[in-house]
Amino acid sequence: MGSIVDYNLTEELEHGIYVSSLVRELGRELLLDEQVVYQLQVAGMLHDIGKLRLTNYLYGNEEIVSPLVVEEMKYVRMHPMLSYEILRDRGYSSLILESVRYHHEDCDGTGFPSNLVGDEIPLGARIIRVCDVFAALTSDRPYRKRFDISEAISLMIDEITHFDMKIFLAFERVVHRAGTSYHIQLAENDAELLEKYSIDGQFYEAVKEHCARIG
Repeated sequence: MGSIVDYNLTEELEHGIYVSSLVRELGRELLLDEQVVYQLQVAGMLHDIGKLRLTNYLYGNEEIVSPLVVEEMKYVRMHPMLSYEILRDRGYSSLILESVRYHHEDCDGTGFPSNLVGDEIPLGARIIRVCDVFAALTSDRPYRKRFDISEAISLMIDEITHFDMKIFLAFERVVHRAGTSYHIQLAENDAELLEKYSIDGQFYEAVKEHCARIG
């Protein structure tokens, strides 16, 4: 079977850490309460955790023999809900849950899973949406090299109807302050954040190992 679903734990951890750090800076730029910012950092770290469950399901099912069958399962559109379910079952707050569940909604109604429009999308999800896209664009992928900051912002402007304009403008200010740096550096309290909200011991050990490797 073709590798339509390519889940790499190390890459996903790095992406989660990157999104979490961007969310922190953006939340503070928007003058959100620090506890709200903290919870949104957690959501940013764990927003794609559902990819683990989906990947295990796909590759553990011998009846799935065709890449076309995998494609028909709408992989990309399933993982926000799977992430939401994993976190819901572990008692995460409603702020974290709603931010994760709707982080692929677009302000023009073209997103998923519910085609929400504008302010129908929870604030946390709108924040993660901007940070998630930027983090993906400015990270290496198997099929391309990362875009630099100015290229990434330009590409996002081309799709500006997907984003909350107030949030996007605040994000531009955050990126401008970051200058030419690649990943915005994590705050010292992020290790505590990961420990308090980790999915389980095995997941947290993987996070700690990865943090040490890139730190």
